[in-house]
Amino acid sequence: MHPKQLENVFALTSKQRYEHFISKVCDWEELWILADHNQNFLIITPQENLEYLPVWPHADYASAFHEIYPSHKPSRVELDSFLEIWLPNLNDDGLKVGVLPNLGTTVWIIDPLDLKAELENELQQYE
Repeated sequence: MHPKQLENVFALTSKQRYEHFISKVCDWEELWILADHNQNFLIITPQENLEYLPVWPHADYASAFHEIYPSHKPSRVELDSFLEIWLPNLNDDGLKVGVLPNLGTTVWIIDPLDLKAELENELQQYE
């Protein structure tokens, strides 16, 4: 991905980045998280009683966070697995999803089952 494209997407509002995420993830049928060498995925806790899994539509977005989280690297998640396994488990664990955070750490935070419904609705447009 060209660095200017990365910069332009990170400059969007969190809502615009959320919409970009939905579109791209459904197009590419994958998304990216950050995981350490033991495959423990990154959970961010910006305040008490709020924990979320940050997700990105492309590895380059996630890679931009290497300086902030040097022990983590991008890890691919297939969309089907995310919908059927990850989102229900995140919901059961009381975690949220942080969609396409930028380096200023502004992020669209959503309940896992709401994100599941949004992604499934978008996927219906492809049928």
